[in-house]
Amino acid sequence: MSLTSRRLLKTAITFFKRVMMEHEKVEKIDLVEEDDYKAVFEIHLADGRTLVTYIGDVYVLTAADVRAIVSEYEMVDSIVVVSNWDEYTSEAKEIAKTMGIGVFKLKEFMKAINYNGKKFLDTYIEKTIE
Repeated sequence: MSLTSRRLLKTAITFFKRVMMEHEKVEKIDLVEEDDYKAVFEIHLADGRTLVTYIGDVYVLTAADVRAIVSEYEMVDSIVVVSNWDEYTSEAKEIAKTMGIGVFKLKEFMKAINYNGKKFLDTYIEKTIE
């Protein structure tokens, strides 16, 4: 299973927390759970929302991975792949959206937390070809 293909480094967790706390919409972030492959946070936003966010270092997050995460963490609102090299499939994004869950790269998540509802779920950043 790809969810355990790469370890989530402590530095990635520290970086995620720091970046989140620097975002103007974030008031507080709590680490709920962590192990060698993932971390789960509650991110408290200035607008009163709390996002339960699963982060992992997964080369390619698939629809099967999304289902596995949701089966273990039913309250998750967002799934974030944290490495610049990580990706997610379009099927992962779409199946998650049907469950009301956003799937993002870190930069996309930083943008998405500015929005609610469909706009939150639909947030992505197009790749540019140079």
